[in-house]
Amino acid sequence: MAISAEAQEHFATHKFFDSRFKSAAVKVLPGEYYATKDDLMITTLLGSCIAVCLYDPKHKVGGMNHFLLPEGGDGGDLLSTSGRYGVYAMELLINHIVKLGGARKHLRAKVFGGGNVIKSMTHSKVGDQNVTFIMGFLKNEGIPIDAEDVLDIYPRKVNFFPFSGRVMMKKLTSHYDHELIDKEIKLRKVVTQHKTESGDVDLF
Repeated sequence: MAISAEAQEHFATHKFFDSRFKSAAVKVLPGEYYATKDDLMITTLLGSCIAVCLYDPKHKVGGMNHFLLPEGGDGGDLLSTSGRYGVYAMELLINHIVKLGGARKHLRAKVFGGGNVIKSMTHSKVGDQNVTFIMGFLKNEGIPIDAEDVLDIYPRKVNFFPFSGRVMMKKLTSHYDHELIDKEIKLRKVVTQHKTESGDVDLF
């Protein structure tokens, strides 16, 4: 199925075989999304970002996105059409699922992330803003939320099986994931500079 050049730019391409789950898998990085009707696993690592696992249980199609902030700049800001922002990330994911044969009226969601993992940035409450946005967005779109695990101060590893809608999530409570935090700080700097210039969840 052909997708637009804009969507292709944000479509996750990191594919691998996960030996623990014995499944083909796709890793979604910040600003990316992935949608499929294949029986595989989509995985991501979250800090203050949000991942929405969206699926149509009737047509066995679904996907996941990973966004950093609710919205870009003004309506004319090119960055508002970036997978880093929730509004566009949700548009990309929903549109792709529909193109794969899913129906908006059957869509269901599971929501994760929004943790304030960067101690020096807890005052900014980026995670809280992301959670407020996505809850409002899904309510306005009439998409039921089957499960959620949001806020707190810990990173999360999320594994999503869109064919069944199953999610396995792990909170990294024993330590802060330094690589994740470093990436978040760098990404937030990039975003700031650009804006200035322009069902049940199984724990494992």
